Amino acid sequence: MELEALIDAIKGAIGGFPGIFVISLISNSIPFIGIPYLAVVAGYAAIYTSPTDRALLIISSAAGAAVGKIVIYFLGSAVRLKLSKESEENLRTFLRLAKRSMFLAIVVFASTPLPDDLLYVPLGVMRYPLPQYFLAIFIGKVVLTTVVIYYLGWVIEQTMSSESPAISIATIILTVYLTYLALKINWGEVLKELERKGIPGATAKVLREAFRLTWNLARSVARLPAALLKKQGGQTL
Repeated sequence: MELEALIDAIKGAIGGFPGIFVISLISNSIPFIGIPYLAVVAGYAAIYTSPTDRALLIISSAAGAAVGKIVIYFLGSAVRLKLSKESEENLRTFLRLAKRSMFLAIVVFASTPLPDDLLYVPLGVMRYPLPQYFLAIFIGKVVLTTVVIYYLGWVIEQTMSSESPAISIATIILTVYLTYLALKINWGEVLKELERKGIPGATAKVLREAFRLTWNLARSVARLPAALLKKQGGQTL
């Protein structure tokens, strides 16, 4: 009942699916400032468990995010007005060379926690085709929102409904760990593997990176008690 009351409060505050669209749009139209709108989307999904409702939720959020990123695109277009003819020619040459892989790069940036505005502003400067830009971002945001809804929505539901503190702690630790991997994996290298070897190569690269990062994290955690004891000993002396 507490979970339902919370979700009803969120639903009333943001106005259903149109509200999700608007909050996703606003959050994604502010350059270089990440507003955690997906937390609201995840909370909203905790009670909307039917496939139809979740599909509408994903589309509403992804469409709002993609429209918001058009604002970022036009910021880059405004910068182009001040470029010299030589710079414009260089940009056109770069765009021709990168045209085949740029769509894929946009999808990857949009579907991960990468700082995507770093890519989108230059795309506006280059006048990358707007329909392709919008479609690539929409696809990426659909992927990202789907992961958030089906995973973070489950985490919120488990955390709030579970009577066992151990389950709540375990889900929080797992979420922190997966977020750590998402932020630390070299997605640029993954993209290169995707271009060279396709999905199998990119998947293998992600798994190798995840193993390497997990191993380094485990070693750091194992060394932590000794480091704390050493620091304590130094302070005592």
